[in-house]
Amino acid sequence: MKNYLSFGGGVNSVAALFVGKYDGIIFCDTGAEYPETYKYLKLLKSFKIQTVIPRRGNLYNVCYELRMVPSTFRRWCTVDFKIKPFNAHIEKPAFKNLAFSTDEAKRAKINIDDGIEHRFPLLENDISRQDCIDIIKANGLPVPHRSKCYFCPYQTRSEWKALRMNHPDLFCRAERLEQRNMEYRISKGKQPMFLSPSKKPLRVIVEENQSKLWAEDEYPPCECML
Repeated sequence: MKNYLSFGGGVNSVAALFVGKYDGIIFCDTGAEYPETYKYLKLLKSFKIQTVIPRRGNLYNVCYELRMVPSTFRRWCTVDFKIKPFNAHIEKPAFKNLAFSTDEAKRAKINIDDGIEHRFPLLENDISRQDCIDIIKANGLPVPHRSKCYFCPYQTRSEWKALRMNHPDLFCRAERLEQRNMEYRISKGKQPMFLSPSKKPLRVIVEENQSKLWAEDEYPPCECML
């Protein structure tokens, strides 16, 4: 059977590049990954990573047009923009290698469906997240940024603040998406949804505990006018 690696561009999947041998390395591009991830991919040209564009296109555009946000409850974005595109692209029957480290072993579930069997190269080699970092450094690469969409609802408060600091344009896009969804839900008599699990608007999250709210020496200016 063919042996494929599901590659996200983060610490675990980069380390997995050095752990096994694969017939294909597949990166499903949502069109909304962090800029650091796209930049890091350029360092990995020798691995011949295949980029797959999901059938639905750009995740941000889909959310904007439908006036919705990604949800930690249904995780439809992962299904439609990561899992389905990967499964549709590979040659079956096949092994699908998922880069779960020993720190997240509980996420690993044996699954055989539609000619695809899950495997876990890091777990099979008893590799922790710290081991992944050590493997990456030992191979002369910098440690990558955490892989995720820049408006991922699983981001922590500190990650939202870092997004506002380092990528104010992307933060404004995320905020615009959240506001558009809130306005739509309120118009339908529904409870508002927030991108953060704290159930607070992004603007409130990044302003909390700031000594100088939105001062230029703390947050760079943006042009979204929000």
